[in-house]
This record gives sequence, structure tokens and C-alpha cells, in this order.
Amino acid sequence: MHPQSVFKTGSPPPSNSTNPIHPTAAHFLTQLLSTLSALPHPVPDPQTITAARTILTHHLPHTGLGLEHTAQHLLSLLPSFARTTAHYYAFVTGSVTPAAHLADLLVSTVDANVQVHLPQDSLVTEVEDVALRLLCQLFRLDEREWAGRVITTGATAGNVLGLACGREEVLNRRLRARGVDEGRGGVGELGLLEACIRAGATGVKVFSAMAHSSLLKAAAVVGIGRGNVVDIGRVEKPWEIDLARLKEELERAEAEGVVSIVVVSFGEVNTGRFDGGMEEIRKLADEYGAWLHTDAAFGIFARVLGSEESGDGGFARGLELADSIVGDGHKILNVPYDCGFFFTRDSRVLLATFVNTAPYLSPSSSPDGIQSPLNLGLENSRRFRALPVYATLCAYGVSGYKDLLSRLVAHSRNIATFIHGHGSYQLLNGPIGDIFVIVLFSAKEDGLNHRLKKAINDTRKMYVSGTMWSNRPAIRIAVANWQVESDELEVVKEVLQELARQT
Repeated sequence: MHPQSVFKTGSPPPSNSTNPIHPTAAHFLTQLLSTLSALPHPVPDPQTITAARTILTHHLPHTGLGLEHTAQHLLSLLPSFARTTAHYYAFVTGSVTPAAHLADLLVSTVDANVQVHLPQDSLVTEVEDVALRLLCQLFRLDEREWAGRVITTGATAGNVLGLACGREEVLNRRLRARGVDEGRGGVGELGLLEACIRAGATGVKVFSAMAHSSLLKAAAVVGIGRGNVVDIGRVEKPWEIDLARLKEELERAEAEGVVSIVVVSFGEVNTGRFDGGMEEIRKLADEYGAWLHTDAAFGIFARVLGSEESGDGGFARGLELADSIVGDGHKILNVPYDCGFFFTRDSRVLLATFVNTAPYLSPSSSPDGIQSPLNLGLENSRRFRALPVYATLCAYGVSGYKDLLSRLVAHSRNIATFIHGHGSYQLLNGPIGDIFVIVLFSAKEDGLNHRLKKAINDTRKMYVSGTMWSNRPAIRIAVANWQVESDELEVVKEVLQELARQT
């Protein structure tokens, strides 16, 4: 039977087929590009979603639909999906650079599981290691100093790693001081409760300011608990840690036998603002034996801009003082969802928690020092997320990403300037010169403000997310897409001016 005919009947491909890409794929991609060109807006209208919902297959067919029929079905569903266009401003979501897109096609084609370092059999783990080294170079971090590094699914997983490493290390210090054999101690071996008992610790607390919700989830996952994440933001600048309060809390924790983790947000989720005082925070962390973790999901990209360039690189000054750093690739790096990265100074603290000891997953002997990724992170089954990272960094380099960041920052500040000068709107995260890639604003008139998010998104010309600020609804415009150009401002102005005229 001809290979194409078995696809038409809905049967699996023949066992002797050696080509994982069927000839239908080329025609499908041509149709995909044609369909996308007819979809100018980032989100579909309700009628399109309703129509697509009616054609979903809710019952598993006994005889498959076949590849060609399924390909057409997928194209029929495409208009109902939200897409990350240049006017998609919600959730600090990038798109996918052309280089990353090509690499991701390759990832699905080879379908590698990047878990065990087997350098004689495959290069995939080495590609991940190289991609992480290139990220260190992009962010001006010494790759020799940040030896513990791994690709993650995103900043949420990265925050789990950060708190797990912090929990492990701060308790290990107390265990070592009590003479407990390091090989027999630690949370990874004993569990949190037993480790606390043996260390003479009464608990673990996390101190932060306006922490991202994923940090609370991470605290729950690693056994610290959401209730032990303490907000110590300044009253006048709630995204910044109150240094006097931090000292008080660390002193109290030490007196009560509590071990501590301090988390700094490099890019607060609502405003994009950066925490100050990293040098002072580092000193306090050292004084009281606390772990210093940074959630830099998108803020780490400020380091791409040198401090000599309008001071923007200074936004992320002090990031290198942390014990662990987490960032997102699917934000400003513009690689496919889901992708993040985690850095810490010593891979041994990762291994203490995440080591996987199954004999069949043991790596071969290798002098290159590369750890098997499954021993450094949450997942044993790992998609080849590093390849799009590697491809996009090779394709565009430092200068390409500096250009991208400059465009994103300029577009954000142009939007902020327009909003600041408009009588119907209030800019909430000024001054304009301090804005990175998020613009936070509201309408001055309550009626417009309460319906503003829906009204903007109903135009289908741009897509934003909402939040609460000072007990009022507010709008976040997050600029992260590589496709953004200077003329995109006119769309934003047109939408906001029209809504203001309607009040």
C-alpha cells in the first residue's frame, strides 16, 4: 500500500516509513501561511470562537479521520486561536523569531528527550549547555561563576527550583553547624520536617515585595507554604523591599529559629518596575545566612542594554549578586512556549534536590563536566527547548537583541508619553524614563475605567490584560514581541482616542 493511502484511511504510518515528515506537511504550511495572512488581529471575535467550538470533535472516532482531513480541520480551528501579533500586549508574551521557529520545527521532527548526557550518542545535552552559556554571555553573567544552570518550562518552574535550592542550602548550613554528615542530611534526603528538626529550625520564611503569584505557588510546592511568604514592600514604592523591615524580619526569624529566603523581583508584574538596593539586600542576606533568589522573568533582559545606553541597563544592576536567578525565554527572547532558564552558582545544590538515581538513566563517563539535565530540574521527560534558544542567539547575536530591546523600550515609552498627555487617562507607573516594557494606566472617569479592558479588546485591534492598582481597575500594556515597529503606536492611539470620545 502506498504511504499516502494509509494516511487517508486514518491508519498509522507504515513501520517501514523512514521519513517523519509526510508530504502533506508542505501543502499544510502553505495553507497555514495563507490563512494567517487573512487574520490581522491578535484575538478572534466571539462569533468565530462559537463557530469553531461547534466543529470540535468531542467523541473519539473508531476510524480515524486521516491526516489530510485532520490538517483541514486544524486550519478551520486556527481563526479561533489568540495569536501573539505585534498588537498582543497581554501577559508579557513574546512571539517566535524566525530562527527559533525553524529550530522548533526541527525539535518536533527529531523528537529528542533531553534528559541524560550521552555525548557518544547524541549532541542534544551539549547544545543545551552551550545555549545556557550563550544566555550567560547575553546577560553579562560569568558562565564559570554560574555553573548551576538548566533550561526549564518557565519562570514558575524556575521559582520552584530557586526556593528548593534556597530551602536546601539554608538548612544544610545549620545541619553542618550541628555536625550532621552532609551526605545524610538536607531536605532532599530527609524531607522538610525531619531536616528542620535535626537542624533545630522552627520553619522557613520567604521575604519579598509584591511577589509574583508563581512564587506563592512555588512556596506551596516545596513545602514552605503560601502563608510563609511575607510581603515587606515599601509603602510609597510597594515593589521595592523595605530594607529596615527586612533587617527586622531577618533578626526576628533568627531569634525564633526560622531560616530565611529573600526574593527580589526584577520587573514587578504590574509596573515592570525594578527593586533597588541589591547591595544592601546582599549584605543583610549574608549577615543572617539567607538565600537570595531573584525572579527576573523579563527584567533580566534589561542587562542586554549596556548601562551607557540611556541608563536602561542599570535597571538590572545588582542581579549578579543573587544566589539564584530565573528568567523566561518565551517572553523577550521570543522563543516558543514553554521555555525558561535557571542559574545558580553551584550545581551541587541542584543535585541535592533533583538528582535521579535510576540505573537505566545513568550517564556515560564524560570529561566535559556536563550534568544530565534530569538531575538539575523537575522533569525527567524534557523537550529539546534549548534548540530554539540556541538558534535565535546564533541568528541575531548581542547586537540583534540590543536592537530589539531598544525598540521595545522606545515603543513602551512612546505609549506612556501619549497616555500621560491625554486628558482621559492616567499613567500609573511613571516617570516615563523609568519605564522598561510595561505601561500601567487607567481611565480617569470611573465608567470608562470599569469597561476599559473589555472595550479595548472588543476592538480586536489590540489585546491587553487587566489588573488592580490602588483599589481601581487598571490596564497593562506589555511590549515583548519582536515584530513591534515604531508605527505600531498609531494603532494604540487610535483605539484609546476613540474610546475616550465615546464617553
